Amino acid sequence: MPNYQSTRAVSKQKVNVNYLSKDFDSIKRDLIDYLQRYFPDDYQDFNEASGGMAIIELLAYVGDMMSFYIDRQVNEGFLDRAIERKNIFSLAQNLGYQPKFARPAVVNLSVSATFTNSTSAASTFILKKGSKVVTNFEPVVQFETLVDADFSNSAHRVTTNLTDNTTQYSITSISAAAGSTRTFSHRVGLQAVPFLKVQMPDNNITEIVSVTASDGKEYHRVDNLAQGSIFTGYKNTTSTSADVEYILQYKKIPYRFTTEVANNGKTTIIFGGGTSDLEDSELIPNPEDFVLPPTLRGSPSGFAPAVVDSANFLKTQGLGFAPRDVNIDIKYRYGGGNNTNVGPRTLKRFVSRIIQFTTPDYAIANPQITTDLLSSLVVGNVEQASGGADPEDQTAIKQNALQYFNSQNRAVTLQDYQVRVLSMPSDFGSVFRSYARKDPNNSLGVELISLARNAGGYLTTPAGALKNNIETYLRQFKSFADTIRITNGKIANIGVDFTILPESDSNLNDALLDCFILLKGFFVVENTNFNATIVTSEYVSRLQALNKVRSVVDFKFTSKYLVDDSRVYSPYQFDIQANTQSGVVSFPENVCWELKYPNFDIVGRGA
Repeated sequence: MPNYQSTRAVSKQKVNVNYLSKDFDSIKRDLIDYLQRYFPDDYQDFNEASGGMAIIELLAYVGDMMSFYIDRQVNEGFLDRAIERKNIFSLAQNLGYQPKFARPAVVNLSVSATFTNSTSAASTFILKKGSKVVTNFEPVVQFETLVDADFSNSAHRVTTNLTDNTTQYSITSISAAAGSTRTFSHRVGLQAVPFLKVQMPDNNITEIVSVTASDGKEYHRVDNLAQGSIFTGYKNTTSTSADVEYILQYKKIPYRFTTEVANNGKTTIIFGGGTSDLEDSELIPNPEDFVLPPTLRGSPSGFAPAVVDSANFLKTQGLGFAPRDVNIDIKYRYGGGNNTNVGPRTLKRFVSRIIQFTTPDYAIANPQITTDLLSSLVVGNVEQASGGADPEDQTAIKQNALQYFNSQNRAVTLQDYQVRVLSMPSDFGSVFRSYARKDPNNSLGVELISLARNAGGYLTTPAGALKNNIETYLRQFKSFADTIRITNGKIANIGVDFTILPESDSNLNDALLDCFILLKGFFVVENTNFNATIVTSEYVSRLQALNKVRSVVDFKFTSKYLVDDSRVYSPYQFDIQANTQSGVVSFPENVCWELKYPNFDIVGRGA
C-alpha cells in the first residue's frame, strides 16, 4: 500500500505560497523548496539530470507561460497598456471614439463652360454632385464633387466674354473629396432582426452617402441608436434665398443606423432594434391604469384589465426600427490616404460628368449643343488638396480616445476644441496638427490653428474646403457665445549640424552613419507639434551613447526657408538663435518644426 504519511502531514501544516514568483527560475526554485520542506523523505534527487527535475522544470515552464499570458491579458484590458490592435480598437470604441482609417483629401475645384451666344440656353445647366475628376499623373487619384455646380444661378457664376460670339461661365469653390462611390445591396428577410449588422465589402470606407430601402424609407446615420432626431436643412425657396441658402430644421428619424469599424478596416452598419409596427404607446401600458383609483378611471370596480408583456419592451422604437422584408441599397464612398493630398493644378480631367438642365428635355431636343457644352467643360484646382491621411497608428488611437472621452461630447475648454477636431468624420478630411487658443481679435472667440500634410507627407497649410469643414463640424459642439476662427499654422523648417569624435577603433563614416540613422528617427514629422521645445542636450547625450562615438564636439540647429539648392522650404524664417536659451529651442504656439529633407538637412562631420 502507498505511504500517505507525508501527504497527511502536509495537510496539517499551513503552506506558505509565494505569489510573487512568476518567472521560470523563481517558480522552479519554489517547487524545489516546497518538496524539500514538505516531502523530505519522499524525494531527495535534485540532480539536474534526474527525471524528477525534468518534471519540476516542466511545471516551472507551464507556470511561467501561464503567468505571462495572464499578465498580458490583464494589460490588454487597459487602453494605455494594450498592445494588440484589435483590443485597442475595442477599448477606444467603448469610450465612444471611432478610430480613423484612411481619410480622403478635400479640395475646391473651379469649373468653366464655353458656348456661343446663340446657344445661351445652355447656361441653364447644372453639373451635378458625383461628377468625377482625376489627376494628370500616375498613379491616378480620383475626386468626386460633393455639391452641385449650378450654372443656372447667375449669383453663383462668373461670366467672361471671350469673343463677340463666345461666352465663358465659371464657378469656383466646388468642394470635392478623394475616393470612389459604390452601391452595395443587402436583402433583409421576412423576420426582423434586432440590431441587424451588415458588413461592407470594401476597406477604408470614408462615408456612408445614403441608405435606402425598397419600400421608400430612408435611414439616417446617428452617433448612437438612442439618438432619435437630427438637425437637417432644406432648400430655401423664399426671397431670402440669396442670403440663406438652406433652412435648418429639427427632424425625427425612426429609421436610423450607426456604424462600427473593425481593426481590419471593415465597416459594419448596425440598424435599430424595434421589431414592432405598433406605436410605443400601444406596446407599453399607461401607468395611470395601475395607480389611479377605479372611480377616476371610469371603471365600476377593480383595476383596468391592462396586460403587461415584458417582451414588448424589446420591440419598441426607442432604438430605431429594424428593417424587414426589404432590399437595402447602401451607397458609400471609399478610398483615401496621404497620397490623395495632390498639389495645385493637378486635377485637370473629367472622367464622369453628370449634367442636368433646368429646361425639361433640353438635352434630348438639342443634342449637338449638349455635346459641345460637355466638350467645353474645363476643371482645375488652384489650391492644394489637403486633409488626406493614412490610418491612425496605435499610439494616436490611445491618446485621441482618452482625450475624446474627457471632452464629453462638448467643446468648453481650449483642449476640447483640439480634441474634437481630431474626431471629425473622415469624409470631411483631416488636419494633422491643431492648436486652440483665445482669439486675439475676439475675447469670446477661439482661434484654431491647423496644419495638414500633402501627398509627399510634408507639412502644409489646410485648403479652404478643409477649413470650412472644420468650422462647420465644430459648430455643433461649441458653446452659444463662442466664435470659431480657423487659421493656418506656420512651418519652421530646420536642419541639424553636428561634429563628432569617433572612437579610436571606429571608422568615421560608420560612426556618422549611426548618428544619421539615430537623428533621422527622431526628427520625423510625426513627432512635431505646436508650441514645442527641442532640448539640445537630449540629442547630444543620445549620440554620445553610441558605441562608435567618443564625444560630440558640436551640435546645433539651423534654419531653412524658401529655396535652398533647388529644395523648396517654408517661406517662414524662424530665428533659431533668438529662440534658444540654455540649449533649449522654443517654438511659438502657432509654429510646428519640420526637418523636411533629412538626407540633406542632417549634416555631420568628424573633428
